[in-house]
Order: sequence, then structure tokens, then C-alpha cells
Amino acid sequence: MCIALRTWVELLDVEPAIVFTYRHPLEVAMSLQKQNRGFHAERGLRLWIVYNMRAIENSAGLCRVLSNNDDVMANPIKEVQRISDELTKKCGVPRPPHRLSEDVVKQFIDSTLHHNKKADDKKGKVLATFKNGCVAKDFKSIFQEGTQNRN
Repeated sequence: MCIALRTWVELLDVEPAIVFTYRHPLEVAMSLQKQNRGFHAERGLRLWIVYNMRAIENSAGLCRVLSNNDDVMANPIKEVQRISDELTKKCGVPRPPHRLSEDVVKQFIDSTLHHNKKADDKKGKVLATFKNGCVAKDFKSIFQEGTQNRN
């Protein structure tokens, strides 16, 4: 959706509010690697960057509510309610006529499908520390330095 968002927005009569749910890049890379043998994790990380950049770029100027996959999986009811509340307060989306029940949420969120979880890597040299404890760590690429290998 992030790639085609601007096309769809132009066809709508109203400006949409965006719910942007992101997943840890390493989990995405591991999932792609598991689904497609020979699909290198580095390629999955590059795809994560491209798709998330497009989502941010293409939703610029629209009201966005952010969520992450960890919060959705950890407490689906609480996170869905938080998203709903923020859509109403921040984006002016009308409040639903009733709160979503646990049964309804469980119909579309299944935490047992969350197979690839990031490892809490205590190793690796920390290159930079950002807000909220986010750190960038050094890693060894499987590709020769300076190459443009995208496979």
C-alpha cells in the first residue's frame, strides 16, 4: 500500500487518516529469508528501508497514527483501542459506535503467527544511540564492501 498510496489518495473524496504499523527490520529480514531460501537478510533490510521510506514519504501531510508490531502482538486490545482513540483525537476520525470486543480483535490478530522475533543482541559494537534507546550496531555484510549487490 505504501508504494501506491498517493495514487489512491487522489481517487478519494476525503483525505484519509493513515495507520502506519511497522515491524522491527530484523524480523522482516528474517521472515523474508525463511520464506525464500537464498534471500539474504541484508536484502530484506534494504527492502524494509525502501518500503518504510515510501510509507513515510507518501503519507507526508496526512494525519498519521503510528503503531509497532510488538505492541500489537503484546496487547492487541489495548493497542487497537489506543489507535482508535488517537485516530479520533488527532485525526478527527469519528469514534466507533462501540468498543471492539476481544473476540473481534482476535479474529484479525493472531500472535501465534509471529514466528521471527528479533534477538536481543548483546554483542556487536554500538555505532550510535538514538531516542528511546534505539541503537545502531555494526554488522558484517555478506557482500564485498563497495558492491551494489541487490540479490
